Amino acid sequence: MSEIQLDKDLQIDLHRMLELLESSTDLEGTALVTKTGLRIASSTHASTDVDQHSASPATLVSLANKVSQGLDFGNLKQLVVTGENGYTIITTTEESKFMLLSHSKRASTLGYYFHRLSKAFGKLVALLVDIQIGEATY
Repeated sequence: MSEIQLDKDLQIDLHRMLELLESSTDLEGTALVTKTGLRIASSTHASTDVDQHSASPATLVSLANKVSQGLDFGNLKQLVVTGENGYTIITTTEESKFMLLSHSKRASTLGYYFHRLSKAFGKLVALLVDIQIGEATY
């Protein structure tokens, strides 16, 4: 059995939702990824290397959640990685098996994007509620 199996129609729906999110914002490279690092859906503009776009953020989320809980801030909701030329925003919840990754080059709209990404993430994972994730095979 592979790690995850998605119906073709569901894959198309997920892709369309990510495309719609990007077309209505300045976000780019948006992808839905399992917490084990497997990319399951992405926008057309998600040209980042698959491993960097999936496995590395999965590790960051795990570590950031431990830090957040250790500081008594509760469970991690979003993580922002700031670089010289832009931002990576990772949205997830403790109970979800998935995370939403996106990139922005504009700092002035980050607060708005936090809200939009949280809302989009809720809609995306609602479609995946019955999806089982098997053991990772690398």
